[in-house]
Amino acid sequence: MSHEHAFPPAVVLGLWLNAARSGSVSPTDAANALESLTHQIDLTTDAVDSSTNITTWLGLVELVKSANQPVAIALPIDGDPAGIPSSVLALLLRQSGVVAIDSDLLLLQQSDESWRLQTAHHKVIHYDLSQTRRNLTDHLALATKQLSASDLIGDESEILEALESFRSLHLPPSLTKRSVDTLELASRVMIIASGAIKSTTALHSPSIDRQRVQVLQSLITESRAVLQSVVTF
Repeated sequence: MSHEHAFPPAVVLGLWLNAARSGSVSPTDAANALESLTHQIDLTTDAVDSSTNITTWLGLVELVKSANQPVAIALPIDGDPAGIPSSVLALLLRQSGVVAIDSDLLLLQQSDESWRLQTAHHKVIHYDLSQTRRNLTDHLALATKQLSASDLIGDESEILEALESFRSLHLPPSLTKRSVDTLELASRVMIIASGAIKSTTALHSPSIDRQRVQVLQSLITESRAVLQSVVTF
């Protein structure tokens, strides 16, 4: 059975939290969605301040609704912690991503797969969707031109299988089709680019092969930026 690909959980959680903050969905609906997505009724927390000592999803939603800014998303990878301090990186499942509730509070999935509110000052930024969408589109056009002229060889079967397994489930109903399409495009580009780094090569030119990897890595970077742009969806 093939692995099913989906959005990083933090992206979907962030979309629901910001949808509740904007009033696009009710706090109760958002809380129910968060519980369903995480398969977890209560939250664990290290917070000692009463204002952030949240143990329920509804309490977290209400905290987000009263915050000065929407939540932000970080998708840390090797070489790019996305604003997450190293002390926190050691605690989390990186592939799940992190939701920055405010400048000192993070929602993360621990190695035991439980979700936790962690107090930690961080540097997670808010991305602008219009800019990240435009950057990805520009990089796609350039990458298509460069890679098509590179005479690459490889096996695409694993990439096609991964694309077939991709599912975009449990998104807030308030999202526009354009927003959903943008998220799906970024996710599919990441699947293709990650797979192509491993499964293609330019046999007769080391320099072209290095360029191939650089082009594909840039597509992954721009796609991650789109997925981290949940503020303006």
